[in-house]
This record gives sequence, structure tokens and C-alpha cells, in this order.
Amino acid sequence: MVLLKRLSNTLTFNLKAAVKAGFIIATFFCASVYAEELSINVKGLFKNTAIVEINGVARTLKVGKPSPEGVVLLSANSRKAVIRYKQQEQTLVMGSSSPVAFNSVIETSTAPKRQKVLNLIRQPDGMFRVSGTINNTQVNFLVDTGATSIAMNHHTADRIGIPYRSMGQVIRAETASGVVKAYRVNLAHVRVGDLELRNVDGAVLVGSQPSKVLLGMSFLGNFKVEQDGNKLVIGTRY
Repeated sequence: MVLLKRLSNTLTFNLKAAVKAGFIIATFFCASVYAEELSINVKGLFKNTAIVEINGVARTLKVGKPSPEGVVLLSANSRKAVIRYKQQEQTLVMGSSSPVAFNSVIETSTAPKRQKVLNLIRQPDGMFRVSGTINNTQVNFLVDTGATSIAMNHHTADRIGIPYRSMGQVIRAETASGVVKAYRVNLAHVRVGDLELRNVDGAVLVGSQPSKVLLGMSFLGNFKVEQDGNKLVIGTRY
């Protein structure tokens, strides 16, 4: 049983002032720390699957798919399961009874946020390429604004450990060689430089194509993308 106890809301203000040439410069920061009541009782553990009760409601958790309560199963085998809730990870085992607190911190500040930007240079073949990770596994991306999602061949998916056959939705995909069988999947975590997203739509194509992982609009559509000659800039919108 994993028990999350409610903490009283706290509000902290930090005031930093500097007096220079008759002006006062102040920066305000506030943070609220809280935890929601949530109980998780592990009933069964299997490969990529965990059967649990969340607040008394039976749930079957599959890797990468969030429950209605927002609990995401990251990995599971017959011995243990790793879950994420409120951006924090915990390991569960059968008969878990230790209390665990998932604290969430919300921060606001009057100081401007740092914009995250990725600058790419066009390669001699006219393409934009960049290294990144999918589910913490290194991959080489080919930027493709014409692709609706992040797409890869099944060999790459096997290397990453994506359970597309057991958890993916069967679809058809059109390639240069014709229409092939594919699987629509959920990618738990995608990172390119300082840009990262969770729960990103992806597609696994049966066969050797595409040879590179296509960085499509399921990722790019969440950012501002601008091309200036041989330079491509991908950045946060603020």
C-alpha cells in the first residue's frame, strides 16, 4: 500500500532587493508544496503490466499509458514496478506498505523564463539531423515536418524496448516502397537538446524503413519552428 498524506499548503516569498542609483530592484518568488491523498495497492506484477488498486479502484496499468488518476507505469516485471506520479518516480513491489509522499511544487516568478532553443544547420544532403533520446535511449533524428508523428522502423523500436506488438494500435503507413503495417504507440519521454516532452505519439513501421527516426509534428508541433536559409531554429513558444 502506498499512502500519500495531505500536507498543509505553504507559501514562501523571497524578496531580493538591491539599491543602486536610487532604484530598488525586487524579485518575487512563490512556491506551493502539496500532496494529494492517493493510495496504491499492488495486486499483481507482470512484464510491462501492473494490476493495482488506486484509491480502492481496480486499474490495469500498461507501460507509458496514464491512469485516470495520472499514474504512469514506466516499467514492470514479476518482481517490481516503477511508476511516475506528479513528475516523481517510485518503485513498488508486491505487498508494498511503506508510506510514500509524492510532493508537487508549483513555482511562479516575475522574472522572465529562459527560452529553450535548438539551432540546427542543414546537412550537405539538404536535411536537418540531430541526436536525441527516446525513453532514455540514444537515437538519431531526421527532422521531418511532413510526418504527423515520430516514426521509426521496428528494429529501432526493439532496441529502445517499445512494446509495440503488445500495446500498439495496428495501422497502415505509406512509405516509398508502398503501404506497410505499422503500430501507433505512446512514447513516454522524448528529448532533443534542452527540449523534452512526455507521452508523445509515435509510429513503428514493420521493416527497415525509415532508416532514421523521423522527428515529426507530434513533437515539433509543441514548439516554435523557424527556418532561415540553412538554419532551423526549434524553441519554446514563450
